[in-house]
Amino acid sequence: MKNRQAMFFGALAIGLAAGSQAMAGSIPLPSGNFSLTVNGSESSCTSGTCVTLNIIEAGATVRDSAGNGCGTHVAVVTFTPPVQQSPIVVPVTHVFKLTSYDPTTGVGDQSLTEYSGGKCNGAIFNSAGATQSVTGTLHFAVSENGNRIDNVVTSLNFSGPNGTVPATNFSLTFTERNQNSQNQQ
Repeated sequence: MKNRQAMFFGALAIGLAAGSQAMAGSIPLPSGNFSLTVNGSESSCTSGTCVTLNIIEAGATVRDSAGNGCGTHVAVVTFTPPVQQSPIVVPVTHVFKLTSYDPTTGVGDQSLTEYSGGKCNGAIFNSAGATQSVTGTLHFAVSENGNRIDNVVTSLNFSGPNGTVPATNFSLTFTERNQNSQNQQ
């Protein structure tokens, strides 16, 4: 019986050690062409009146293996309580820069900068003619063999004529899907 237990625990220890070594470094940063969809809100109250901006966005990003990303999306913004106007539609160029990443878990952080204007050359941003409108930070998790990236916005700042104004009441999440993997399903 002792030999069986020793063999079992020995095999278990070898299996666990091999499994942890196989997992180490097993989730590389995704690269390629990604679609993205964003959903969330941002609220503010002044003089006893509160307004919520309901935000949805769709677009695409090109990512390189170093964690840089550049792309465009269109944001559609509506208001709660409703107002007598059509939704605001805004074209945006966005830039992601990796700030940290743990390849053993697939979890990391990145900075976000959004512009009106400018162009992407793959994952690299050309700022000619661009006006910065938003900065922020994102926390993300990579899954589905690098074909999906789920992001949550952890800080958000709006650029304006009086400098940068931090958003204090927001909830924004978005998902990126590898466009090449979509064609293989």
